[in-house]
Amino acid sequence: MITAAILICLAPVAYDGDTVRCGTSPARVRLYGVQAPEIGQPGATGAKAALQVAAAGGLICDPRGTNYSRIVALCRNAAGVDVAQQLLTAGHVTEWCAYSRNYYRTCP
Repeated sequence: MITAAILICLAPVAYDGDTVRCGTSPARVRLYGVQAPEIGQPGATGAKAALQVAAAGGLICDPRGTNYSRIVALCRNAAGVDVAQQLLTAGHVTEWCAYSRNYYRTCP
């Protein structure tokens, strides 16, 4: 159950291309509505590196639910940019239409 209205992640560390850990906490935050290549697949390393750069300086996340013990959230970086949108625009992730409800307007 999520009780926080906003999650502030001051020292995010990219776990993969669509998930971060908040500093040394074991808690993971998955970006809402997008999917990155899985670890070991082409593009996975670039997606993870791009997420780390986009999240540098911290994240402010709006939780939307949970998935596999992760918080699923819309996250903005310190500059106020939607991190998932930034990764999507750069081609590192794709919109996960089965879950996003066409939030990023790329679904058929």
